[in-house]
Amino acid sequence: MTVGVGGSTAEAELAAMNNMRGDVPPIGVDERLRRIARAQAIMREKGIDALYLDVSSSMTYFTGLKFRRTERMHSAVLPARGEIVYISPAFEVEKLKTMIAFGDKIAVWEEDEDPTATVTETVRALGYPSGTIAVDEATPFFTFDGLRRAGNAYTFINSIDVTAGCRMIKSEQELALMQTAKNITLEAHKAAARIMREGITTTEVQAFITAAHRKLGSEGDPPFNAVLFGEATAYPHGVPYPQTLKEGDMILIDTGAGRWLSLRHHTLLRLRRTDHAPARGLESGESSAGRGLCCRQTRQPLRGYRHRRPRRH
Repeated sequence: MTVGVGGSTAEAELAAMNNMRGDVPPIGVDERLRRIARAQAIMREKGIDALYLDVSSSMTYFTGLKFRRTERMHSAVLPARGEIVYISPAFEVEKLKTMIAFGDKIAVWEEDEDPTATVTETVRALGYPSGTIAVDEATPFFTFDGLRRAGNAYTFINSIDVTAGCRMIKSEQELALMQTAKNITLEAHKAAARIMREGITTTEVQAFITAAHRKLGSEGDPPFNAVLFGEATAYPHGVPYPQTLKEGDMILIDTGAGRWLSLRHHTLLRLRRTDHAPARGLESGESSAGRGLCCRQTRQPLRGYRHRRPRRH
């Protein structure tokens, strides 16, 4: 059997797990306000008057709010100077008040009104009767089209310079959370490797990975949880049917810790008694990781092992 693969059970592995979350705090209000200040500095530098945030990861990044996308607009407007304004359906306002961590300005739209007009009216009320609005790059086209029709006094541009300009630079707290998420997922992958046996199914492994992330401290189920055996590993985005593991099969696992931070980890193994290369490749990839390196540099050791034909005895 490949080193580190097989020899255990799901029950034994889960029983041995402890919460790895530690004392790393979640992102708080102070950090989100620093992000907003950074965004506003970029906006002023680039001549952008307001940033429109739709239901997206950028909305969560700046405000902490997490909405499920529906036909009713929940959004926010961040001016280049001044406080953020939240946009809400009238019947959701009281709920929104319990969710927001900072700011108290809420612009409301009624069911018989155009919410995109509420957005442009909000920008105008903030002191920008015309100018440039950066639109969240995750905004659906129908919303963007509505903004464009409602705000013909404005120029609309992609917000990527603002959102990416903030999000690509990680704080120490973000790095600590990322490392914690990575540790959790890597431990879940190692445990998943140890429960492999002939006859196990991909759905069994997926259920174990979900339970393992929970036990190790993830606040949510993995947002992506791909487990593939044999020929199906050639299709890394998955196939619509479960597989049963046989000796000699390749095993591909692609998943990550969810909700408070999503960070995926990719593992490739082989259920084979004489092949130790993938396990050594995984160890080599881990040891090669470090600050200042591109992702492709840390992947190179594993890639070399993956393409090396195993020796037969």
